[in-house]
Amino acid sequence: MGLVTTKQTLMRILRVHLWALVVVSITANAQPLDTALPSELAGVNHYLDAFEIVQSTIFEEVLFTNSSPDSISGKGLLRESLLELAQAPASHYHSPGNHLAMLGPFRVFESRATPGLVATLYREQAPQTSNTALGDSGILPPLTIAVLERGRQFNEKLLAIYTNEEFTDKSAEVDKAVQDYLSEHEHSVAAHPKSSNLLSKHPFAYAFRVGFPQFSGLLWSSQWLYLATLETLLLTDTDAELRHQSLESLLARFADKIQRAHGSFVNLPTDIPTMPAIAPTVFSRHPAAAMIVDNIAMLRIVIGDILAHPDAIDRMASIEAITAQFIDKENNLEDQMRYTIFALRGGIFNQGGPAMSEMEQSERFQSRESLQAPPAAGRPMIIR
Repeated sequence: MGLVTTKQTLMRILRVHLWALVVVSITANAQPLDTALPSELAGVNHYLDAFEIVQSTIFEEVLFTNSSPDSISGKGLLRESLLELAQAPASHYHSPGNHLAMLGPFRVFESRATPGLVATLYREQAPQTSNTALGDSGILPPLTIAVLERGRQFNEKLLAIYTNEEFTDKSAEVDKAVQDYLSEHEHSVAAHPKSSNLLSKHPFAYAFRVGFPQFSGLLWSSQWLYLATLETLLLTDTDAELRHQSLESLLARFADKIQRAHGSFVNLPTDIPTMPAIAPTVFSRHPAAAMIVDNIAMLRIVIGDILAHPDAIDRMASIEAITAQFIDKENNLEDQMRYTIFALRGGIFNQGGPAMSEMEQSERFQSRESLQAPPAAGRPMIIR
């Protein structure tokens, strides 16, 4: 047992050192861009930094759960659910209604971990700690770490562009950021929609969402916050007062999403937040940048699936292989209109709601008149 533990420790140290070399390479080759964010984004930036650590912790908790002898019954329930989903002809992501429960087969493990995760979100984090959290964990291959790190940098660039008053042509700056991002081919994902089959038809599909709905929902709340912030910045680009008010409202709504009630989360997104649903203006104005953001988010979900699946054998090799498919810019691509329909078919509500207004019920199967009418007979209204 001692030899096994020593070998695992040495392998983890080796992966961390490889990760450090990758970061040095990315930093040396990246084009400089001032990504310092103004004080008005301090709250958003705090949460996004904290979520880098939360994501790493969640992935570690998922692996711990899979290795625990107390998870045997949960694994059996998860296998049954995954078999049923695999036999369905269509993807269960972005599907009408909410077919996937928020109480998963490992709810005891999730409930034990979530108080600490929420505490991390409220704790001040050092940027250097959050930026290297996944690499320091040693649970992902260096290639995947490099791709996710470059994606994080790209996301920060987009926020920096729309908060930099010196940029008079922000669309041109976003185009430059896209070209800079894609210039490092081996560490960038495609700027076009990847096939939904990569998300829904791979061998480990749905394991993270079904097995750990609170963990996945918590990470999706982070994606919602990022997309909603970007959309808000774009829509308030010429109105400082409206921007300030909108960002304050956004943070208040986000804080409500991560509040726990009766031992679990009740307001988290139950579907993957996407650009077409949460940031349609960004998607329309900057389609290439939008697809980079969505593809990186999709990759994170598939990584979670591989880590969560009870029967995954060589997780490192599987994660590296799927990362290569997202890097591939020639194959497994989808028409943009087809992707838009796929992303919107489950509605906006399940993805967390729109950026600058609030929804209290799903808009699916509702008439426009019923959504805009004042509440009646106990029916909640959508606040616009």
